[in-house]
Amino acid sequence: MAQFDDTKLTVAVVGCGIGGLALGAFLSKFSVDNDIRILIEIYESKPEVSSLGSGVAIWKHSWEILQELGVEEDVVKRGFKVPKDGEAHGPIFRQSDQPTEGYDFHNHVMPCGPLGLPRPVLLDLLRTKLSDNCKIHTSKRLTGYTTESGTITLYFDDKSTAQADIIIGADGIHSVTRMTMFKALGETESKDFEKYIQPMWTGTLAYRGGMAKAPLAEAFPDHIVLSNPRSWCGKNKHVVSHPLGPSIGLICYTSQLELEDTDFTEPLIADVSTQEVVDLFKEWEPKLVQLIKRMQSPSRWAIHVVRPLPSYVSGHIALIGDAAHGMTPHQGVGGGQAIEDAYILARILTYKTTTKSTLVAALKVYDEIRRPPSQYAAEVSRSNGMMYEYNHPDFVYNSPGHPDGPSREELEKMGQALGKTFLWLAQGHIRDDWIKAQEMLEKI
Repeated sequence: MAQFDDTKLTVAVVGCGIGGLALGAFLSKFSVDNDIRILIEIYESKPEVSSLGSGVAIWKHSWEILQELGVEEDVVKRGFKVPKDGEAHGPIFRQSDQPTEGYDFHNHVMPCGPLGLPRPVLLDLLRTKLSDNCKIHTSKRLTGYTTESGTITLYFDDKSTAQADIIIGADGIHSVTRMTMFKALGETESKDFEKYIQPMWTGTLAYRGGMAKAPLAEAFPDHIVLSNPRSWCGKNKHVVSHPLGPSIGLICYTSQLELEDTDFTEPLIADVSTQEVVDLFKEWEPKLVQLIKRMQSPSRWAIHVVRPLPSYVSGHIALIGDAAHGMTPHQGVGGGQAIEDAYILARILTYKTTTKSTLVAALKVYDEIRRPPSQYAAEVSRSNGMMYEYNHPDFVYNSPGHPDGPSREELEKMGQALGKTFLWLAQGHIRDDWIKAQEMLEKI
Protein backbone atom coordinates (compact mmCIF):
# COMPACT_ATOMS: atom_id res chain seq x y z
CA MET A 1 0.00 0.00 0.00
CA ALA A 2 1.48 3.31 -1.05
CA GLN A 3 2.28 5.94 1.57
CA PHE A 4 2.69 9.68 0.94
CA ASP A 5 4.40 12.32 3.04
CA ASP A 6 1.31 14.53 2.95
CA THR A 7 -1.07 11.74 3.94
CA LYS A 8 -2.75 12.39 7.27
CA LEU A 9 -3.98 8.82 7.73
CA THR A 10 -4.25 5.55 5.86
CA VAL A 11 -7.63 4.03 6.71
CA ALA A 12 -8.39 0.37 6.05
CA VAL A 13 -12.14 -0.29 5.88
CA VAL A 14 -13.10 -3.96 6.11
CA GLY A 15 -16.40 -4.52 4.33
CA CYS A 16 -18.07 -2.84 1.38
CA GLY A 17 -21.68 -2.75 2.56
CA ILE A 18 -23.72 0.25 3.65
CA GLY A 19 -21.42 1.23 6.51
CA GLY A 20 -18.16 0.72 4.62
CA LEU A 21 -19.26 2.63 1.52
CA ALA A 22 -20.86 5.40 3.59
CA LEU A 23 -17.61 5.82 5.50
CA GLY A 24 -15.65 5.94 2.25
CA ALA A 25 -18.04 8.55 0.85
CA PHE A 26 -18.00 10.76 3.96
CA LEU A 27 -14.21 10.51 4.31
CA SER A 28 -13.91 11.46 0.64
CA LYS A 29 -16.08 14.54 1.16
CA PHE A 30 -14.71 15.76 4.48
CA SER A 31 -11.06 15.28 3.52
CA VAL A 32 -11.66 17.56 0.52
CA ASP A 33 -13.63 20.04 2.66
CA ASN A 34 -10.78 20.17 5.19
CA ASP A 35 -8.03 20.17 2.53
CA ILE A 36 -6.30 17.06 3.86
CA ARG A 37 -5.23 13.79 2.27
CA ILE A 38 -6.59 10.54 3.64
CA LEU A 39 -6.01 7.25 1.84
CA ILE A 40 -9.05 4.99 2.09
CA GLU A 41 -8.64 1.31 1.24
CA ILE A 42 -11.88 -0.71 1.31
CA TYR A 43 -11.50 -4.50 1.42
CA GLU A 44 -14.46 -6.61 0.29
CA SER A 45 -14.46 -10.38 0.81
CA LYS A 46 -16.62 -11.13 -2.24
CA PRO A 47 -15.48 -10.99 -5.88
CA GLU A 48 -17.73 -7.98 -6.44
CA VAL A 49 -19.69 -5.46 -4.42
CA SER A 50 -23.13 -6.98 -3.95
CA SER A 51 -26.04 -6.82 -1.55
CA LEU A 52 -28.10 -9.33 0.37
CA GLY A 53 -31.35 -8.49 2.12
CA SER A 54 -34.40 -6.43 1.36
CA GLY A 55 -34.91 -2.68 1.15
CA VAL A 56 -33.45 -0.09 3.50
CA ALA A 57 -35.48 2.54 5.38
CA ILE A 58 -33.66 5.87 5.48
CA TRP A 59 -35.12 7.94 8.32
CA LYS A 60 -34.87 11.68 8.90
CA HIS A 61 -31.47 11.83 10.63
CA SER A 62 -29.78 9.57 8.09
CA TRP A 63 -31.38 11.31 5.12
CA GLU A 64 -30.25 14.76 6.24
CA ILE A 65 -26.62 13.70 6.37
CA LEU A 66 -26.87 11.78 3.10
CA GLN A 67 -28.01 15.04 1.54
CA GLU A 68 -24.58 16.46 2.41
CA LEU A 69 -23.16 13.97 -0.10
CA GLY A 70 -25.39 15.41 -2.82
CA VAL A 71 -27.45 12.27 -3.46
CA GLU A 72 -30.90 13.87 -3.54
CA GLU A 73 -30.90 14.61 -7.27
CA ASP A 74 -29.85 11.04 -8.07
CA VAL A 75 -32.56 9.65 -5.78
CA VAL A 76 -35.24 11.70 -7.54
CA LYS A 77 -33.94 10.75 -10.99
CA ARG A 78 -34.25 7.08 -10.05
CA GLY A 79 -37.93 7.60 -9.28
CA PHE A 80 -37.91 7.58 -5.49
CA LYS A 81 -39.78 10.07 -3.33
CA VAL A 82 -37.56 11.90 -0.86
CA PRO A 83 -38.74 12.14 2.76
CA LYS A 84 -40.78 15.15 3.81
CA ASP A 85 -41.14 16.76 7.22
CA GLY A 86 -44.28 15.99 9.16
CA GLU A 87 -46.29 12.91 10.02
CA ALA A 88 -46.53 9.96 7.65
CA HIS A 89 -48.70 6.88 7.58
CA GLY A 90 -46.88 3.70 8.47
CA PRO A 91 -47.98 0.07 8.44
CA ILE A 92 -51.42 -1.02 9.58
CA PHE A 93 -51.21 -3.57 12.39
CA ARG A 94 -53.60 -6.49 12.18
CA GLN A 95 -54.65 -9.39 14.42
CA SER A 96 -54.23 -12.43 12.15
CA ASP A 97 -53.36 -15.69 13.92
CA GLN A 98 -56.74 -17.38 13.54
CA PRO A 99 -58.40 -19.21 10.61
CA THR A 100 -61.23 -16.65 10.48
CA GLU A 101 -61.15 -13.04 9.27
CA GLY A 102 -58.72 -10.84 11.21
CA TYR A 103 -59.07 -7.18 12.08
CA ASP A 104 -56.93 -4.03 12.07
CA PHE A 105 -56.09 -2.75 15.54
CA HIS A 106 -53.66 0.11 14.89
CA ASN A 107 -53.19 2.50 11.98
CA HIS A 108 -49.63 3.56 12.58
CA VAL A 109 -48.79 7.25 12.14
CA MET A 110 -45.07 7.97 12.26
CA PRO A 111 -43.48 11.30 13.23
CA CYS A 112 -41.71 11.34 9.86
CA GLY A 113 -41.68 9.20 6.77
CA PRO A 114 -38.62 7.21 5.67
CA LEU A 115 -37.09 6.95 2.23
CA GLY A 116 -37.30 3.33 1.13
CA LEU A 117 -34.43 2.25 -1.13
CA PRO A 118 -33.43 -1.16 -2.46
CA ARG A 119 -30.02 -2.01 -1.02
CA PRO A 120 -28.30 -2.20 -4.43
CA VAL A 121 -29.52 1.32 -5.22
CA LEU A 122 -28.21 2.72 -1.93
CA LEU A 123 -24.83 1.03 -2.42
CA ASP A 124 -24.59 2.42 -5.94
CA LEU A 125 -25.44 5.94 -4.74
CA LEU A 126 -22.72 5.78 -2.10
CA ARG A 127 -20.17 4.33 -4.49
CA THR A 128 -20.58 7.29 -6.86
CA LYS A 129 -19.41 9.59 -4.04
CA LEU A 130 -16.02 7.94 -3.51
CA SER A 131 -12.98 10.06 -4.34
CA ASP A 132 -9.85 9.01 -6.24
CA ASN A 133 -8.17 8.49 -2.86
CA CYS A 134 -10.66 5.72 -2.07
CA LYS A 135 -9.98 2.30 -3.58
CA ILE A 136 -12.08 -0.87 -3.40
CA HIS A 137 -10.26 -4.21 -3.32
CA THR A 138 -12.45 -7.27 -3.95
CA SER A 139 -11.83 -10.94 -3.06
CA LYS A 140 -10.04 -9.80 0.09
CA ARG A 141 -11.39 -11.80 3.02
CA LEU A 142 -9.81 -10.67 6.28
CA THR A 143 -8.46 -13.45 8.49
CA GLY A 144 -6.95 -11.24 11.19
CA TYR A 145 -4.60 -8.37 11.95
CA THR A 146 -1.62 -7.51 14.14
CA THR A 147 -0.40 -4.22 15.57
CA GLU A 148 3.26 -3.33 16.01
CA SER A 149 4.88 0.07 16.61
CA GLY A 150 1.70 1.91 15.66
CA THR A 151 1.32 0.16 12.30
CA ILE A 152 -1.43 -2.36 11.68
CA THR A 153 -0.93 -5.29 9.32
CA LEU A 154 -4.01 -6.91 7.83
CA TYR A 155 -3.94 -10.55 6.70
CA PHE A 156 -6.22 -11.94 3.99
CA ASP A 157 -7.12 -15.48 3.02
CA ASP A 158 -5.31 -15.15 -0.33
CA LYS A 159 -2.07 -14.83 1.72
CA SER A 160 -1.69 -11.14 0.88
CA THR A 161 -1.18 -8.42 3.49
CA ALA A 162 -1.75 -4.68 3.77
CA GLN A 163 -0.81 -1.96 6.23
CA ALA A 164 -2.76 0.93 7.67
CA ASP A 165 -2.87 3.41 10.53
CA ILE A 166 -6.40 2.41 11.51
CA ILE A 167 -8.85 -0.42 10.78
CA ILE A 168 -12.58 0.21 10.59
CA GLY A 169 -14.56 -3.01 10.89
CA ALA A 170 -17.63 -2.65 8.68
CA ASP A 171 -17.73 -6.37 7.99
CA GLY A 172 -21.19 -7.18 9.25
CA ILE A 173 -22.67 -9.16 12.06
CA HIS A 174 -20.17 -12.03 11.65
CA SER A 175 -17.30 -9.53 11.75
CA VAL A 176 -13.76 -10.88 11.69
CA THR A 177 -12.60 -7.46 12.89
CA ARG A 178 -14.78 -7.72 16.00
CA MET A 179 -13.72 -11.34 16.52
CA THR A 180 -10.02 -10.42 16.41
CA MET A 181 -10.49 -7.34 18.58
CA PHE A 182 -12.37 -9.09 21.38
CA LYS A 183 -10.25 -12.22 21.21
CA ALA A 184 -7.25 -10.03 21.98
CA LEU A 185 -9.13 -8.21 24.74
CA GLY A 186 -10.17 -11.57 26.19
CA GLU A 187 -6.52 -12.57 26.43
CA THR A 188 -5.25 -9.30 27.89
CA GLU A 189 -8.18 -7.80 29.79
CA SER A 190 -10.87 -10.28 30.82
CA LYS A 191 -12.29 -13.61 29.71
CA ASP A 192 -15.71 -11.92 29.79
CA PHE A 193 -14.84 -10.17 26.53
CA GLU A 194 -14.89 -13.46 24.65
CA LYS A 195 -18.71 -13.54 24.68
CA TYR A 196 -18.70 -10.62 22.24
CA ILE A 197 -16.73 -12.49 19.57
CA GLN A 198 -19.67 -14.33 18.00
CA PRO A 199 -23.16 -12.96 17.34
CA MET A 200 -26.16 -14.38 19.16
CA TRP A 201 -29.08 -16.16 17.54
CA THR A 202 -32.35 -14.56 18.62
CA GLY A 203 -34.45 -17.70 18.16
CA THR A 204 -36.12 -15.99 15.18
CA LEU A 205 -36.22 -17.11 11.55
CA ALA A 206 -37.22 -14.75 8.74
CA TYR A 207 -38.64 -16.08 5.47
CA ARG A 208 -38.14 -13.46 2.77
CA GLY A 209 -39.74 -13.36 -0.64
CA GLY A 210 -42.15 -11.45 -2.79
CA MET A 211 -44.60 -11.58 -5.65
CA ALA A 212 -45.72 -9.59 -8.66
CA LYS A 213 -48.54 -7.20 -7.79
CA ALA A 214 -50.53 -7.50 -11.06
CA PRO A 215 -51.48 -11.23 -10.84
CA LEU A 216 -52.49 -10.77 -7.20
CA ALA A 217 -54.65 -7.76 -8.08
CA GLU A 218 -56.28 -9.71 -10.89
CA ALA A 219 -57.13 -12.64 -8.61
CA PHE A 220 -58.06 -10.52 -5.57
CA PRO A 221 -58.74 -6.94 -6.76
CA ASP A 222 -59.78 -5.78 -3.29
CA HIS A 223 -56.96 -7.43 -1.35
CA ILE A 224 -55.91 -5.20 1.53
CA VAL A 225 -52.20 -5.70 0.87
CA LEU A 226 -52.36 -3.79 -2.42
CA SER A 227 -52.75 -0.36 -0.85
CA ASN A 228 -50.83 -0.20 2.44
CA PRO A 229 -47.90 -1.83 4.21
CA ARG A 230 -49.14 -4.13 6.96
CA SER A 231 -47.91 -6.04 9.96
CA TRP A 232 -49.92 -9.24 10.41
CA CYS A 233 -49.52 -10.12 14.10
CA GLY A 234 -49.92 -13.27 16.14
CA LYS A 235 -48.41 -15.34 18.91
CA ASN A 236 -44.71 -16.06 18.25
CA LYS A 237 -45.07 -15.07 14.58
CA HIS A 238 -45.70 -12.04 12.44
CA VAL A 239 -45.61 -11.08 8.77
CA VAL A 240 -44.64 -7.78 7.17
CA SER A 241 -46.04 -6.99 3.72
CA HIS A 242 -45.29 -3.86 1.75
CA PRO A 243 -46.01 -2.68 -1.81
CA LEU A 244 -42.77 -2.06 -3.74
CA GLY A 245 -43.68 -0.57 -7.12
CA PRO A 246 -44.83 -3.50 -9.29
CA SER A 247 -44.16 -6.00 -6.51
CA ILE A 248 -45.27 -6.96 -3.02
CA GLY A 249 -42.51 -7.68 -0.52
CA LEU A 250 -43.19 -10.27 2.16
CA ILE A 251 -41.20 -11.22 5.27
CA CYS A 252 -42.61 -13.95 7.52
CA TYR A 253 -41.11 -14.24 11.00
CA THR A 254 -41.32 -17.15 13.42
CA SER A 255 -39.79 -17.05 16.89
CA GLN A 256 -38.97 -19.43 19.72
CA LEU A 257 -37.82 -17.22 22.56
CA GLU A 258 -36.62 -20.23 24.54
CA LEU A 259 -33.96 -20.75 21.84
CA GLU A 260 -32.52 -17.25 22.17
CA ASP A 261 -28.74 -17.40 22.75
CA THR A 262 -28.49 -21.02 21.62
CA ASP A 263 -26.44 -22.27 18.68
CA PHE A 264 -28.07 -22.25 15.25
CA THR A 265 -26.50 -25.25 13.53
CA GLU A 266 -28.13 -25.02 10.09
CA PRO A 267 -27.06 -22.70 7.24
CA LEU A 268 -27.62 -19.06 8.18
CA ILE A 269 -29.33 -18.41 4.83
CA ALA A 270 -31.11 -21.13 2.88
CA ASP A 271 -33.56 -21.38 0.00
CA VAL A 272 -36.87 -22.96 1.03
CA SER A 273 -40.08 -23.96 -0.71
CA THR A 274 -43.18 -21.80 -0.68
CA GLN A 275 -45.08 -24.71 0.84
CA GLU A 276 -42.75 -24.72 3.85
CA VAL A 277 -43.73 -21.14 4.61
CA VAL A 278 -47.42 -21.83 3.94
CA ASP A 279 -47.34 -24.69 6.45
CA LEU A 280 -46.04 -22.35 9.16
CA PHE A 281 -49.04 -20.03 8.74
CA LYS A 282 -51.77 -22.41 7.54
CA GLU A 283 -53.94 -21.70 10.61
CA TRP A 284 -53.82 -17.94 10.06
CA GLU A 285 -56.47 -15.80 8.39
CA PRO A 286 -57.29 -16.54 4.72
CA LYS A 287 -56.15 -13.17 3.36
CA LEU A 288 -52.63 -13.82 4.60
CA VAL A 289 -52.52 -17.44 3.45
CA GLN A 290 -53.55 -16.23 -0.03
CA LEU A 291 -50.47 -14.02 -0.05
CA ILE A 292 -48.01 -16.59 1.20
CA LYS A 293 -49.15 -19.13 -1.40
CA ARG A 294 -47.95 -16.67 -4.06
CA MET A 295 -44.57 -16.07 -2.44
CA GLN A 296 -41.80 -16.44 -5.01
CA SER A 297 -38.28 -17.75 -4.32
CA PRO A 298 -38.47 -17.59 -0.52
CA SER A 299 -35.31 -17.84 1.54
CA ARG A 300 -34.88 -18.46 5.26
CA TRP A 301 -32.62 -16.23 7.34
CA ALA A 302 -31.55 -16.94 10.92
CA ILE A 303 -31.74 -13.57 12.71
CA HIS A 304 -28.63 -12.94 14.77
CA VAL A 305 -27.66 -9.88 16.80
CA VAL A 306 -24.53 -8.53 18.45
CA ARG A 307 -24.65 -8.48 22.23
CA PRO A 308 -24.38 -4.90 23.60
CA LEU A 309 -20.64 -4.27 23.38
CA PRO A 310 -18.72 -2.54 26.19
CA SER A 311 -16.84 -0.55 23.54
CA TYR A 312 -16.77 -0.08 19.77
CA VAL A 313 -13.05 0.73 19.80
CA SER A 314 -9.72 -0.68 20.94
CA GLY A 315 -6.47 1.13 20.17
CA HIS A 316 -6.52 1.95 16.46
CA ILE A 317 -9.48 -0.34 15.73
CA ALA A 318 -13.12 0.79 15.46
CA LEU A 319 -16.37 -1.00 14.61
CA ILE A 320 -19.33 0.44 12.73
CA GLY A 321 -22.71 -0.79 11.53
CA ASP A 322 -23.72 -4.40 12.12
CA ALA A 323 -20.19 -5.28 13.24
CA ALA A 324 -20.78 -2.99 16.23
CA HIS A 325 -24.52 -3.26 16.87
CA GLY A 326 -26.15 -5.82 14.59
CA MET A 327 -29.82 -5.69 15.58
CA THR A 328 -33.18 -7.21 14.78
CA PRO A 329 -35.02 -5.66 11.80
CA HIS A 330 -38.20 -4.77 13.69
CA GLN A 331 -37.84 -0.99 13.48
CA GLY A 332 -36.00 -0.71 10.19
CA VAL A 333 -33.11 1.39 11.52
CA GLY A 334 -30.04 -0.84 11.13
CA GLY A 335 -28.88 0.64 7.82
CA GLY A 336 -29.46 4.18 9.02
CA GLN A 337 -27.45 3.58 12.17
CA ALA A 338 -24.51 2.41 10.02
CA ILE A 339 -24.74 5.63 7.99
CA GLU A 340 -24.76 7.73 11.17
CA ASP A 341 -21.76 5.81 12.54
CA ALA A 342 -19.91 6.53 9.30
CA TYR A 343 -20.78 10.23 9.38
CA ILE A 344 -19.55 10.82 12.93
CA LEU A 345 -16.42 8.70 12.47
CA ALA A 346 -15.51 10.42 9.19
CA ARG A 347 -15.97 13.82 10.82
CA ILE A 348 -13.70 12.78 13.68
CA LEU A 349 -10.96 11.31 11.47
CA THR A 350 -10.83 14.44 9.31
CA TYR A 351 -10.90 16.90 12.23
CA LYS A 352 -7.90 19.15 12.81
CA THR A 353 -6.93 17.67 16.19
CA THR A 354 -6.98 14.06 14.97
CA THR A 355 -3.51 12.81 14.11
CA LYS A 356 -1.73 9.49 14.34
CA SER A 357 -0.62 10.41 17.84
CA THR A 358 -4.14 11.36 19.02
CA LEU A 359 -5.99 8.59 17.20
CA VAL A 360 -6.68 6.46 20.29
CA ALA A 361 -8.30 9.39 22.10
CA ALA A 362 -10.23 10.43 18.97
CA LEU A 363 -11.72 6.96 18.56
CA LYS A 364 -12.87 7.03 22.18
CA VAL A 365 -14.87 10.13 21.26
CA TYR A 366 -16.54 8.14 18.47
CA ASP A 367 -17.40 5.38 20.94
CA GLU A 368 -18.86 7.80 23.47
CA ILE A 369 -20.97 9.58 20.84
CA ARG A 370 -22.27 6.62 18.84
CA ARG A 371 -22.52 3.64 21.19
CA PRO A 372 -25.44 4.88 23.35
CA PRO A 373 -27.87 5.83 20.54
CA SER A 374 -27.12 2.78 18.39
CA GLN A 375 -27.55 0.40 21.32
CA TYR A 376 -30.80 2.17 22.21
CA ALA A 377 -32.00 1.58 18.64
CA ALA A 378 -31.19 -2.13 18.99
CA GLU A 379 -33.07 -2.31 22.29
CA VAL A 380 -36.18 -0.62 20.85
CA SER A 381 -36.12 -2.88 17.80
CA ARG A 382 -36.06 -6.01 19.98
CA SER A 383 -38.89 -4.65 22.13
CA ASN A 384 -41.01 -3.95 19.05
CA GLY A 385 -40.53 -7.49 17.78
CA MET A 386 -41.81 -8.83 21.09
CA MET A 387 -44.92 -6.67 20.75
CA TYR A 388 -45.56 -7.78 17.17
CA GLU A 389 -45.53 -11.40 18.37
CA TYR A 390 -47.50 -10.93 21.61
CA ASN A 391 -44.56 -11.63 23.89
CA HIS A 392 -43.88 -8.26 25.48
CA PRO A 393 -44.20 -8.43 29.29
CA ASP A 394 -46.03 -5.09 29.52
CA PHE A 395 -49.17 -6.44 27.85
CA VAL A 396 -51.65 -9.26 28.55
CA TYR A 397 -51.91 -11.67 25.64
CA ASN A 398 -52.90 -15.07 26.98
CA SER A 399 -54.25 -15.44 30.49
CA PRO A 400 -57.37 -16.78 32.23
CA GLY A 401 -59.01 -13.47 31.34
CA HIS A 402 -57.98 -13.79 27.68
CA PRO A 403 -58.31 -17.52 26.85
CA ASP A 404 -58.56 -16.91 23.11
CA GLY A 405 -55.71 -14.45 22.87
CA PRO A 406 -55.45 -10.70 23.43
CA SER A 407 -58.54 -8.54 23.48
CA ARG A 408 -59.03 -5.75 20.95
CA GLU A 409 -58.69 -3.26 23.80
CA GLU A 410 -55.32 -4.72 24.80
CA LEU A 411 -54.09 -4.69 21.20
CA GLU A 412 -55.15 -1.08 20.73
CA LYS A 413 -53.24 -0.21 23.90
CA MET A 414 -50.20 -2.00 22.50
CA GLY A 415 -50.59 -0.15 19.19
CA GLN A 416 -50.42 3.19 20.97
CA ALA A 417 -47.26 2.05 22.74
CA LEU A 418 -45.75 1.01 19.40
CA GLY A 419 -46.40 4.47 18.02
CA LYS A 420 -44.38 6.06 20.82
CA THR A 421 -41.35 3.88 20.04
CA PHE A 422 -40.90 5.72 16.73
CA LEU A 423 -40.91 9.26 18.16
CA TRP A 424 -37.13 9.34 18.68
CA LEU A 425 -36.61 9.04 14.92
CA ALA A 426 -37.73 12.66 14.50
CA GLN A 427 -36.07 14.10 17.60
CA GLY A 428 -32.71 15.85 17.74
CA HIS A 429 -30.19 15.81 14.93
CA ILE A 430 -27.02 13.87 14.21
CA ARG A 431 -25.26 17.22 13.67
CA ASP A 432 -25.93 17.99 17.35
CA ASP A 433 -23.91 14.88 18.15
CA TRP A 434 -21.12 16.18 15.94
CA ILE A 435 -21.07 19.49 17.84
CA LYS A 436 -20.66 17.53 21.07
CA ALA A 437 -17.89 15.44 19.48
CA GLN A 438 -16.05 18.59 18.37
CA GLU A 439 -16.06 19.90 21.92
CA MET A 440 -14.56 16.63 23.12
CA LEU A 441 -11.95 16.57 20.33
CA GLU A 442 -10.75 20.04 21.28
CA LYS A 443 -9.75 18.66 24.68
CA ILE A 444 -7.55 15.78 23.48
